[in-house]
Amino acid sequence: MTLTRRLALTPLAALLIGSACAPAAVTSRADVPSVADPWDAVGLIAELNDARRDPRAYARRVRDFRALFTGDRFQRPGEIPVVTQEGVAAVDEAIRFLESQPSLPPLARSAALDRAAADHAADQGRTGQVGHAGADGSAPHQRMRRHGSWRATGETIAYGPVPAHAVMQLIVDDGVPDRGHRDIIFSPAYEMVGAACGPHPRWRTVCVVTFATPMAPPPAG
Repeated sequence: MTLTRRLALTPLAALLIGSACAPAAVTSRADVPSVADPWDAVGLIAELNDARRDPRAYARRVRDFRALFTGDRFQRPGEIPVVTQEGVAAVDEAIRFLESQPSLPPLARSAALDRAAADHAADQGRTGQVGHAGADGSAPHQRMRRHGSWRATGETIAYGPVPAHAVMQLIVDDGVPDRGHRDIIFSPAYEMVGAACGPHPRWRTVCVVTFATPMAPPPAG
């Protein structure tokens, strides 16, 4: 019998389900609180900016991902097959989007947005919840405004054992009809980004990515 796992995606957050592996070890940094190995956030933001800078080049990476599909499931070498909702149709749609998407400037990493992302990742690591509502009822913009003043905010979340797959899955956005995560990643409204990944009791890992544009300072005089 072939063992598979079924992806159940909602508009709130992409669930990344792959082969079982241990959650990332917890570390901490004085300047940017992180609930997981810093590579998770650094690598995630670097890949996200690669996709924004050169969407056509990233489309080639998505084509490589497409080659892993058989019907509605994909399987990376040595991993458990994953059953998706839309199969290759969502991947093909993402490729078409990327091939027509204009280049955008990279997002600057923000320590304040890292802290907002880390707050939510740590919260869900404790509660096992998913989605954008905090245990205290907070919305993403409220958590970000605890750490700065912003005039535009957005948040994407990915769950699963392999944080390195998060950007690809958020761009494909399987099972999310409005492709809301992809829209946030490629929105010109945002100038800065933060991220944090940490252990999750149900999905092994949670990666929160926060997007915002700083509030313009008042005119002098």
